[in-house]
Amino acid sequence: MKDKEKTKPTKKKILTYYLILAACLLVIAAVTVGVVFAVKNNSVTPPSINGGGNTDNPDNPDKPDNPDNPDNPDKPDNPDKPTNSQYEFIVPVKDVNLTKAYVFGYDKTLDKYCHHEGMDFSCEAGSEVMAAVDGTVKSVATDDRLYGGVVTIEHANGIVTVYKFIDPNENLKEGTKVNRGDVIGKVAKATGSENADGDHLHFEVMKNNELTDPDEYLDIISK
Repeated sequence: MKDKEKTKPTKKKILTYYLILAACLLVIAAVTVGVVFAVKNNSVTPPSINGGGNTDNPDNPDKPDNPDNPDNPDKPDNPDKPTNSQYEFIVPVKDVNLTKAYVFGYDKTLDKYCHHEGMDFSCEAGSEVMAAVDGTVKSVATDDRLYGGVVTIEHANGIVTVYKFIDPNENLKEGTKVNRGDVIGKVAKATGSENADGDHLHFEVMKNNELTDPDEYLDIISK
């Protein structure tokens, strides 16, 4: 009888068993919850680096549709790309005989070295001078002491072109609309500040009121 009493578990041992069992159940529950959350998170599509998907393109939801620019759908076609004559320059004389560029060099008339502020195209007096690009006449001068006849035309995007040493058309005046290629005058006899260079058109370009190299728009020196 005493041996049976020794093998019978005490209340303290039973309580220990229950505590161990409860701890095991808590561990199993925690692991189960962790697995469920991990599976759920892995099923969510991660956001695109470019800012999200696109339901308009089911084959590739992370690539937005842009039929206008398939090579780079995130960027529209170049808005500054010339699409008509409003932006495309032409040489303002028919015979392209460039004698002096937008450079620092020797001025025969002034007999000194200085910066030439435009491009000179050698032409016979009477050769037609054309508007390089669409615009509106800003001013017309016929007796400038240094440059003889001068026509100034305003264009889009802050561009202004200046044509010096010419005889402007009689009907040309401030506010006149001109298109690229319209004849605005004729090359005059050599006079004024570039008299020693002979008959020619002196052509200047300004961008936002600052002189700039006309070849940036004509692109003839590199050709």
